[in-house]
Amino acid sequence: MLLLAVGYAFATGVYAQQSRGVCGNSTEDQLMYEHRTIANVETANAGGATDRGAVQYVPVYFHLVGDANGAGKVKERLVLDQLCALNEAFSTADIRFYLSVHPTQNTIFNYSINATNVYSNQDGWFTMQTNRHPNALNVYIVDEAVSGNNNPGITQAYYSNPRDWVVSRRDQISGATNNAVLPHEIGHFFSLDHTFFGWESNPFDSSDPTWPIAPSVSPGNVPTERMSGSNCNTAADKICDTPPDYNFGLYASSCSYNGGAKDPGNVDVVPMANNMMGYFNDCSNYVFTNQQKSVMMADLNSSARNYLDNNYTPPSEEINTPTDLLVSPGSGATVPYYDEVLVEWQDLPEATWYLLEFDFVSTYATPYAQSFMVNSNSKLVTTLLPNRTYYWRVRPINEYVTCAAVRQRTLKTPGTSAVRDIEGLTAWQIAPNPVRNGGNANLFVQAEQSFDANIRVFTTTGQEVLNLPKVHFENGDNKIEVPLSKLGNGLYMVMLQTREGQAVRKLSVLK
Repeated sequence: MLLLAVGYAFATGVYAQQSRGVCGNSTEDQLMYEHRTIANVETANAGGATDRGAVQYVPVYFHLVGDANGAGKVKERLVLDQLCALNEAFSTADIRFYLSVHPTQNTIFNYSINATNVYSNQDGWFTMQTNRHPNALNVYIVDEAVSGNNNPGITQAYYSNPRDWVVSRRDQISGATNNAVLPHEIGHFFSLDHTFFGWESNPFDSSDPTWPIAPSVSPGNVPTERMSGSNCNTAADKICDTPPDYNFGLYASSCSYNGGAKDPGNVDVVPMANNMMGYFNDCSNYVFTNQQKSVMMADLNSSARNYLDNNYTPPSEEINTPTDLLVSPGSGATVPYYDEVLVEWQDLPEATWYLLEFDFVSTYATPYAQSFMVNSNSKLVTTLLPNRTYYWRVRPINEYVTCAAVRQRTLKTPGTSAVRDIEGLTAWQIAPNPVRNGGNANLFVQAEQSFDANIRVFTTTGQEVLNLPKVHFENGDNKIEVPLSKLGNGLYMVMLQTREGQAVRKLSVLK
């Protein structure tokens, strides 16, 4: 499991932990859902789990939690990368995860929780409950994950059985293939126990009075599993193809064990270091065993999971991002206004949303990085700074495909600000500009409140050549097509006009 930075102090011949990342599920937490675990193990052992040759899709909904000021939310790109890694981790279990739109919020991510009592601890469970997706696995991404148990170390993430949701620290969300933190917690969600169940707070090591022979019952009052497998159905995690592990990974410095512990029958213990439900650090990859996969599938098909939309199959086609995805502005171009920047890209048939990002550096890692989830192929951005060079990029995604290739360009902002004289109008642009080959143009309008306006087009001599009366603009982003095919070559003035004021932009027509 990819853990937080670890500090060690040498003491009495062993490495004593100072700060180590752990799962927030204690022995007591896992005992709360032991009835589910036992039932699922019995189903799996009886061959009642669905054949893993058929993929089942699980809806997931991510809550990007911020502090009281809305700051500190995890970046969307990391969540998208994490979903790809999550699907890779569960690929051999024939379980896949997809982004599920919230039925009332109509979003794929929840940005609305800005509360210290969720961000820094999870005392605000009522807020979490109010915002949860009723038909999906809910994952809350916070700054500090606080489960309330007495496990040693820093809690990276935990599964709350009473609430049936997962909470993760934001610094544990990434696309790293050896990051087992979220897959580990979803293993708990599907009723799996730790491979070292019963030893969570007291790993077996040379400081124990019975060392090197483990006691027959763990400190958590769970039977200690033996290497022979003679009690594997009733001891520890009750899964027979996971060998004994008495939490050796908690203090291990690598993905290996040579500590010399013996089981209660005086047999050398050989744990499975890279098991997804263990604690060993820095393994190149982590895996579930075949029986663990069957138990998870049994849980997914149990009545406890009826609330998940298990019968839905999301679009599974790949998204092949074209190299010329980005349309405008051209690479390195200077835009007309710094506070009205229109960016456009091709509309791909396989994509449902696009992640649009801006920053001063190509790593998109400065405090000034901005990101937008967009469901169209353009965005009018009003939050860039003047006289700067920006990197900007677009990643197309759909419910299931979230790691398609991105395309990137740079643009430059001038010191010029757009002038807007219409109440409710935040920003607007005309594109394409110039209009070529007798085509039409689009007005991209961003409004902070709805309003009606006439769209009027004039020649430079003042002759009106087009009038679209009482066009309605909704709060938010609007795209209105303006028919220009009958206009000849030349420069025109496009006007948005209301009773309160007007705004004018130049437009070139080239045939």
